[in-house]
Amino acid sequence: MKKVIVCVNRRSNPEQPSCAARGGVALADRLERELSLRGVSVTLERFHCLGRCEDGPNLKLAPGGQFHTHIRPEDVDELLGEIESFVVQAE
Repeated sequence: MKKVIVCVNRRSNPEQPSCAARGGVALADRLERELSLRGVSVTLERFHCLGRCEDGPNLKLAPGGQFHTHIRPEDVDELLGEIESFVVQAE
């Protein structure tokens, strides 16, 4: 099954970068809502660290899909199209 993995990790030291501090939770919430509205059959997994905290918020399409970093709210529409194409590839 295809998954969208979104990092929602928040480090205990606010001086260290983290995906949650850079909008990872809001990104996961928005993607979950938009994917549901579009009827895209994919699992969104909230993950606690993809290992690239300095580059967050981060997202991985799995298995075998792209790794996205520095995702901004204005990137979401394009990202949704990519996710839809990624999911269809398996069908």
